[in-house]
Amino acid sequence: MTDVPYRPLGLIKTALESLGFEISHYYEDLIFVNHNAFLLLMERRGAEVSLFFNTESTPQLREEISSSLQKAGTSVHLSITRSGTYSLIANEADATLDLRFSPAL
Repeated sequence: MTDVPYRPLGLIKTALESLGFEISHYYEDLIFVNHNAFLLLMERRGAEVSLFFNTESTPQLREEISSSLQKAGTSVHLSITRSGTYSLIANEADATLDLRFSPAL
């Protein structure tokens, strides 16, 4: 088994790019992907990555995207697990965004 480093941004980037996705922003353990349809959360174990879909993304495309990401992740020794949804809520008081996660049902 290959050792995967803590917060394997390079491996995740490789998996995403193999599917035509680009990282639009990352912050600590969160990776935002172009067009904000989903994000990835790097877990405590380097090989484990959680997948969250934006609540505003197209539900009919989620299974296909999830399956493709899981296969691409496996090719670089990552375990990408569909974990739920998230939403971005504007905080008008200080012009920031709140990120709210909901677990998969």
